Amino acid sequence: MNVIHALSVDVEDWYHDAAAPDIVSDARVEDNTCRLLELLEGCGATATFFFLGEIAQRFPRLARRVADAGHELGSHGFHHRNVMQLTRREFRDDVARSLGAIEDASGSPVRGYRAPYFSIKADVRWPIEILGELGVRYDASILAIDRAPGLELVCPRAPFRHVNGVWEIPVVMLQVGPFWHLPLASGIGLRFLPRWLLQRCLRRFERDVGAGVFYVHPWELDPDSPTVPGPGRWLLKVGRRRLAEQLNALMRHVAFASIAEVFPEQVEHGRQ
Repeated sequence: MNVIHALSVDVEDWYHDAAAPDIVSDARVEDNTCRLLELLEGCGATATFFFLGEIAQRFPRLARRVADAGHELGSHGFHHRNVMQLTRREFRDDVARSLGAIEDASGSPVRGYRAPYFSIKADVRWPIEILGELGVRYDASILAIDRAPGLELVCPRAPFRHVNGVWEIPVVMLQVGPFWHLPLASGIGLRFLPRWLLQRCLRRFERDVGAGVFYVHPWELDPDSPTVPGPGRWLLKVGRRRLAEQLNALMRHVAFASIAEVFPEQVEHGRQ
């Protein structure tokens, strides 16, 4: 029986992940997200769209279109800020504001959260406590490795429950070789890896863990979007022209659905 994996989308614009969150000109997120919606529709797949609250507030018709197409909506925070650089009050206010903005724009309840930059760490409890207090049922922010290459896992690769009842649903960590675990089930993995290698690593993950979560960004489908210069920023540009083709080919061989559909027990029975 084929495993159904979850596909997630961090709905942000090019300037958010370019470490330049104050740039608000040349917004391209609406067109790029609509391209992704068309790709998913063509493949008969659904996904979880983790919206920045500011994007949902600025483009409410986009959030509504995503919801009307049958996709799940989650929160990516209101502003694209590293959680570990926020105070507890700032984090609570940011998440609470995002939940309101996304639900008002889409008309859909928000049950999941993903931190910008995957910035909640496995050994830091207070963000998860706050998410639970705000009624969030699951988090998808904690990477199972501290840094790449991940020689040691810092948390399980399969979903697990925090002490306050909030579920953690990690993104797929693919094992390469006998020890290395890398977050290759991502836009960058799809842009860089040959298809055969990605599928081979994914089959090993299915055998060892089961279903997992992939993630992409709308700006990764846009080869013409700007990128703020800086060390390592070239990684954000490489392979964008082939991502749509790679994602389309992968979805022809691998079944994808939203996190809520792939992990219904965790989403439905997480903390209320």
